[in-house]
Amino acid sequence: MACTVHKSLLPDYDVFDEYRYFEPNDVYECITLKDTKIALTICEDLWDNDFDNSYKGDLMLELSKQNPDIIINLAASPFSYVHYHKRLEVLRSNIEKAQTPLLYVNQVGAHTDLIFDGRSLALDSKGQVLAELKAFEEDMQFVELQGKELKAEQPPVTEEKSEIALIHDALILGLRDFFSKSGFQKAVLGLSGGLDSAVVAALAVEALGRENVLAVLMPSIYSSDHSISDALALVENTGCKHLILPIKDIAQAFENTLSEAFAGLKPDTTEENIQARTRGTLLMAVSNKFGYILLNTSNKSEAAVGYGTLYGDMAGALSVIGDIYKTQAYELAHYINRNEEIIPLNTITKAPSAELRPDQKDSDSLPPYEILDAILYQLIRERKIGQ
Repeated sequence: MACTVHKSLLPDYDVFDEYRYFEPNDVYECITLKDTKIALTICEDLWDNDFDNSYKGDLMLELSKQNPDIIINLAASPFSYVHYHKRLEVLRSNIEKAQTPLLYVNQVGAHTDLIFDGRSLALDSKGQVLAELKAFEEDMQFVELQGKELKAEQPPVTEEKSEIALIHDALILGLRDFFSKSGFQKAVLGLSGGLDSAVVAALAVEALGRENVLAVLMPSIYSSDHSISDALALVENTGCKHLILPIKDIAQAFENTLSEAFAGLKPDTTEENIQARTRGTLLMAVSNKFGYILLNTSNKSEAAVGYGTLYGDMAGALSVIGDIYKTQAYELAHYINRNEEIIPLNTITKAPSAELRPDQKDSDSLPPYEILDAILYQLIRERKIGQ
């Protein structure tokens, strides 16, 4: 018996834009399969419908009038490290309306810029978790419906992970899926000796294997000795491949060529950007020549305030930590080092710097990251603009 069920609630917030392209379902009926009446719902159908002006009622209350034996929710719910308990709350509220057990079946894997965490659930008619599948990997368990009650073969094994552990696992899954689904195996990145590139390199090695990661060191006249030594220490700790391509002469050639045009003008961010763009050019050359994917190493804090160079350090096919605030990057580095030192301690403890001019520090241009990130979180996540 074939049945077709259409989605009723079409989200148009955050990463969703379904209402622009689709019409919502307006026929709310359960389906019957082998004498079992199923309230089959699709992802957002179980969530708060205040955002959806097309539907004024309560979908689950409508379906509960038909006395279903079970609720099944087929979901493609993007990962959020603060989402799990809200998800449980929503599922339990629907169980309470229908007095019916529920199967929540969520997609796992990465697609474009989204990561789906899986972590499917089976809950009984009282909202107790009977089974929970693994996060960030394919998994399977069997549950049995007896009347209106679910029975699981084994008790649920739930592992309460920290937010940074969840973020780490999500990024590893995202990296692996991006490469496998794109048909690529090898990655290249610029390794500066700073925190962000070290985190990206460590994640790439874990996700892709050390033999598939090429780190390119591109020291300039402003690069400190410890930045080079820290980068080389990370190469040794991870076992990835590396190249050293100094940019001093290349950057100087640009400045010599522009000297007449820039006569009488003081050095400024133009000369700094020349260095960053030189590095971007070299990285893209390596990417093109060998067919490697270039990984971008910019973090969310930098991108949000424009602290980067277009066509320079913003180059790359995949922004690995582009949704990670700088303060989270520090947490991630400590988590990566939880069992052994992979990222050199000096990389984590030293003051962050782009090293594009003498004694440059990020704090010359930006507030302390603890303050900046708190502000950005309120603006971006909480949307508290002008409040």
